[in-house]
Formats: sequence, structure tokens, C-alpha cells
Amino acid sequence: MKLNRLFRITAFTAVVFAFIGCDEEFTEVGGEIINNPSNVEVREIEVNAYSQKINSIQTNNLTNYMLGVHSHPVYGESAASVVTQVTLSREDPQFGENIQLDSVVMTIPYFSTIAENTGDDEILYELDSIYGNESFKLSVYETSYFLNDLDPEVGFEDRQKYYSDQQDIVEQNIAGNPLFVEDEFKPSSLSYASYEIDAIGLNDTIVNTPALRIKLPTDYFKQKIIDKEGSEDLLNNSNFRNYLRSLLIKAEPNGTGGSQILLDFSGQNAAPKISMYYTKESGVEGETDRVRGSFDLNLTGNRFNTFKGELSADVLQEVDAQTSETGAENLYLKAQEGSMAVIELFPDAEELEAIRNEELLVNEADLTFYVNEDLLTAGDEPRRLYLYDLTNNTFLADYALDIGFNVANPDASLTTFSEGLAEDDNGKFYNIRITNHVSSIINEGAENVKLGLVIVPNINAVVVRGQQGSIAGSLMSATRNMPGLIDRIPAVNSLTPTGTILHGNMSGDEDKRLKLRIYYTNFN
Repeated sequence: MKLNRLFRITAFTAVVFAFIGCDEEFTEVGGEIINNPSNVEVREIEVNAYSQKINSIQTNNLTNYMLGVHSHPVYGESAASVVTQVTLSREDPQFGENIQLDSVVMTIPYFSTIAENTGDDEILYELDSIYGNESFKLSVYETSYFLNDLDPEVGFEDRQKYYSDQQDIVEQNIAGNPLFVEDEFKPSSLSYASYEIDAIGLNDTIVNTPALRIKLPTDYFKQKIIDKEGSEDLLNNSNFRNYLRSLLIKAEPNGTGGSQILLDFSGQNAAPKISMYYTKESGVEGETDRVRGSFDLNLTGNRFNTFKGELSADVLQEVDAQTSETGAENLYLKAQEGSMAVIELFPDAEELEAIRNEELLVNEADLTFYVNEDLLTAGDEPRRLYLYDLTNNTFLADYALDIGFNVANPDASLTTFSEGLAEDDNGKFYNIRITNHVSSIINEGAENVKLGLVIVPNINAVVVRGQQGSIAGSLMSATRNMPGLIDRIPAVNSLTPTGTILHGNMSGDEDKRLKLRIYYTNFN
């Protein structure tokens, strides 16, 4: 598994709103004590933390989408499928006379990096953002499920939201037989050659980076597209989207354990499309030669991810039993339609008031989440954990003030705020530093908001950023069928299937129990 370019694209191609400078809102603390660490004391404060199942997530606000099956040793098996619109690359197309459709190919790029360049015009690639290395069943269907741009339930004033749990209703609208079925589909890291038609009708051979590339039935597309030349259905894309409403690219388990991979729908490197290759009469009077032609259907417009699969019965029972009253022994984090954790700092209001009266200088405040390695003995470890203001659905001051933003290497980015997986004598852990947030609560009377903890594949992509890296807002997805508090979660939580189990505030292991650790100076 390697970090992919897709997340860099996600962070920078999202809609950018007016930026409000973070340095006007937040004040960084602790500069003096770093240079003179004498008189520093440490205090451990009890916190409250519990897991919460994620039932349904909005997934039509992403640039890229997951496809495939992932098997986790604790959380069970889950499948990610894609529902997408199709658009004409050219409205009211004219194909020519006496068309013979030779082949139809769907191509959706993967994310990949060069593994080796042999110097003999042969480049070997390695796939990025792939989880697992086995096969899964892949099918493609036409559906009559129409994807609205605007939401009719609110008078067509807001964008329509599509959710991860809507696959059943899409499948109820499948039209006809599958267009493709492969019982043992496995993503390939091989490059491939495509044959594009140049201006004079000759083949131009192009070598492309790895992609999902499958052949679709020519008979279907001859009847559905070629034979419809000149009709109202192909006159414009508005008509066409009602004529061919959507495709379901469906992943299902096949008993092998599967693999799940990120598809590049951004169009930054190569466009996701369905290419129809055909021959036609030359069009020159008196000539009998045939010339080649091609026409593309673009996989653009509305699309969304669907997720199928439930948490294992044991995990679901554990999560459902956890409450905000006592916290939990273990915190269950699973991306996509999985689970998250809610963190409550200073649950004892009287203790918080007493600390405020001490007027402490907070030099550093940490939450250290130890992995419960007794329960989690295998599986893909999440790259990063992300802590955010759950009450207001926004980033914390410490995220905004971390000067270690690294667009080229997200794994090494913003590590002052959120460190990657590390290990000490007590075991594996994730450390999140919330110095400014805690200082604001203690010294400035800021609201003690609830915090949300989720898995993210890229810490950079949880916010909207401008071209210079300035933060313009959080990238959040709506939820439904959830408790009132959790109405949004970070959108990129959908772009990885990984999971972990962390020691909570009720852990029986004192050394690994979740606490808020404050390093402070008391000048009183």
C-alpha cells in the first residue's frame, strides 16, 4: 500500500471558498517554554470516549471513488461499488455511413507510481491505494435510476445528496442483463496500449499508465448509441442523461478475500470513459475503402460510492453497548460505513473550573491512542487519525497552525498535530497534539466542544485548500440515520477501508489508557 497522488488532487481541486486567515483566529502558545523547559509539570486529565457506528455517508461530493472488496480480520468483509452518469463527448454525434462497431472499452485510471524504468522503453508500475491483493466479482449494469443535480425535496435549491447505503434502490432499477461480468477480477499494475484515431483516420498508439479496462458488448452499444444517430435521445446531454440514466459498477465478494482500489475519476491524467471503436465508409464518392473512427462516452456528471457489508456481530454488539455516560474500554474505528469515536475533554465541569482558576500556561497537550494489539493482530493499519470539532464540524486550531504542511508527501505532513503510527515500550500508538485547543478552553473560556476521531488516508485532504495551501474550510460529508450530534464527518473517511482498535478511557491497562496529558508551567 502506498500513498497516492489522488489525495493531493482531492485537496486542491475541491471548490474553494473565501479564505479567512487562521492566524487571525488562533494564537500559538508554548514558544517560550520550548527554549527553556525548566519548571514544566505534567498532569493527566481523565477524558470520556466512546465509539459510534457510521450508518450512512454522503459520497457524491468526492473526486475519486473506491471499488472492490476488502476483508478485515476484525471488522469483516465490505464491498465498494460505484454508480455513475454517462455523458456524450459530442452532442448530436454523426458517426458516418455503414458503421461496423468493432469494440467497446471502459477505462477508468488507477493511481500508480513508477516502480522501475528499464531504459528499454519499458516502465513497470506499482499501484497506489490498493488494499488487499486478491480478486473480486465485478459486474457492470445499466440502470434506470436517475441522478438529479438538485434536490426536489427542497424545491431544487440545494445540490442532491447521494448516500453510501443506496445500492439496493439502484439495483431495483437495473435494466436488462449485465453488460460485463468477471468472477475473478483483479486490478492489474500493467500499462496498456490504446489506439487513438488521428486526424487522417490512422491509428496512433499510446502507452498508458495502469487502469481498470474492460470490454463491453458491441451489440448493446450498437443498438443503444450508434443506431440512435440523429434521434432526440442523442441531441444533447440533457436528453441523453434521461435516456441512459446511470451505470452500476458493482463489486461483490467471491471468497478469496478480495482487494479494494481507488479509481481516479478526476480526469487530471486520463479521462474515465467508454470508447467505441468502429469502421465506416470513407465518405469519398467512388471509393470503397473503409476508415476507422471512434466515439467516447464520458463517465462524468453525478456519481457516488455505495458500501455493502455490516460490522461483525461481536464488534457491532460492543459498539452499540458503549455510551457517553461512562466511556469505553476500547474504541472501534473503521473507515467508510464503519465506526468512529467521540472524545469529550474535561467531562468533570468542576475539575475544569478548578484548572481554569490556576491560570496555567499550557506548553503542550496530547491525546495518545494506543492500539489494542491483543484484539488487532492483523490487517491494514490506518495511515493517520484525524481529530476535529464534532460540535461545529470544523478543523481544530492545532490543525490550522501546524506549519509542517507537505503537499508532496502527505504521510510526512502536519505531524506536529497528528503523528503517524509510532511505537514505544508500551506498543503501537497514534499521538494527536491539541495544545492550542486545550489552552483556549482553559485560559480563554472557549467552549469545551465534543471531538470526533476518524481514520483518514491523507491528513491534507480533510480541508479545502487554496493554491498556496491556505485553508478555506472543512471538507465534510453529510450523514443520515445517525444521532443528532453526528450530522457530518470528514469526506475522505470514505477513501480507505482500513480499521483499528484503540484503548479507551476505561481500558484495564493503565499505561495504555486514554488520557489528556497536559505539560504546563504554573507561575502562581
